[in-house]
Amino acid sequence: MAVIESDVVVAGGGIGGLTAALTAQQAGAQVVLLEKAPQIGGSAAASGGTVWCAADLASWLSEHPNGDPALAQAQLDGFREGIEWLRQQGVPAVEQPPASPYRFERVVYALSPDAAWAMDALAERLTEGGGSILTDTALRDIRLTARGAVGSVRALGPDGFVDVTAPAVILATGGFQGSPELRARYMGRWSDRMVLRAQAQSTGDGLLAALGAGAATAGPFSRFYGHMMPAPPAVVGLHNFAEVKPDFSEWAIFVNLRGERFDDEFLGDAVTVHAAIHQDEAIVFLIFDDAIRSTYAAKAGVTRLQSIRQAGGEIAEEPSLEALAAAMATYWGVRQDRLLATLQGYNAAAGAGDPGALSIPKSGGLLPIETPPFYAIRCLPGITFTYGGARVNERAEVINTAGQPIMGLYAAGADAGGVYTRGYTGGLSLGLGFGRIAGKEAAACATTQDQHPDS
Repeated sequence: MAVIESDVVVAGGGIGGLTAALTAQQAGAQVVLLEKAPQIGGSAAASGGTVWCAADLASWLSEHPNGDPALAQAQLDGFREGIEWLRQQGVPAVEQPPASPYRFERVVYALSPDAAWAMDALAERLTEGGGSILTDTALRDIRLTARGAVGSVRALGPDGFVDVTAPAVILATGGFQGSPELRARYMGRWSDRMVLRAQAQSTGDGLLAALGAGAATAGPFSRFYGHMMPAPPAVVGLHNFAEVKPDFSEWAIFVNLRGERFDDEFLGDAVTVHAAIHQDEAIVFLIFDDAIRSTYAAKAGVTRLQSIRQAGGEIAEEPSLEALAAAMATYWGVRQDRLLATLQGYNAAAGAGDPGALSIPKSGGLLPIETPPFYAIRCLPGITFTYGGARVNERAEVINTAGQPIMGLYAAGADAGGVYTRGYTGGLSLGLGFGRIAGKEAAACATTQDQHPDS
């Protein structure tokens, strides 16, 4: 078995792990980064490269009403400082106007030329500075010393097990969305139908290793970041998930197989997915008219409908609401009578401007569905990363079941549980913000341990 000595071990090579690793190295630590996939970059490399976050604490808490203000402020501060740090690494982060009106104030940056290039640039800086990157190498467990501090990790690589001794470990493995077993445990019976819009290697290695080291958890484990995706036979993967996302649902309505609305669509489909996963078979339908299509479903001259059709998605298009309901009943098994009642009630409320008339009020975007032709897209929830993970504090320290930090153990990105609680305030910003914090803290811890080694 190979044995490596280091100051800091980072598990995961996405934006959280690369940020943490390079930050720790620049603070004077020797760093080994373990990446389960054959290549570096994680799900971040397949993203659109937009790094954004809430503009301030009030905006952040409006999206996560039960969120921890201390964790929120830590993410905000780490994100702002992280943008400047990225630029110092030679990664352009260009401020952008928000692409469309949003529920809260945001600050938005674009990584140039794209996210994959940015991840490669960070990895190159890490290795140029003496850091080691081991790909095809998955974290298995964390070994603690007699006094309960981090001592080493065990990982499985292409040539067998490898032990890395280090006084500090940063977990940044990206969540557990790639594990059908963990999804079923925490998200219910229909979670196996979810569309994975992330790297498949994120199967909860960080969470499981943290639990083995005595970590407490923080959720909600049933919630996640994702978007509605066209259901099979649509082919959706890392190559096209951004193009086929029907990201105009705030202005439309979702119904289930019973023909009923089940959530406030104006909260965005990043919130609606949490309710959709509990609908029968997790199948839902996005319904809208031609006015909504022409106003909100077009982007860069190509409508989302074209992209969805090219991917093989199923879209009904009919000249009347009655014909649409009949088609959805015939081909998809939707309750026709209830669907018509839902559409009629919705249009009446929209015409009167009275969201309170709806059984599930809509907080905005109450537009009538009345301009033919009428459309319905058959959808499933898509998942990008999970919200439940190891409990952390604002220093990214992992907390044990007794409520105390585990010396030398940190988490960033989706492995840091309890940061996000309901909605969505940026994915790359979560990795960037807590990656910066974890890298600094881990390097400081390693330096302290070098001066006062465990006896």
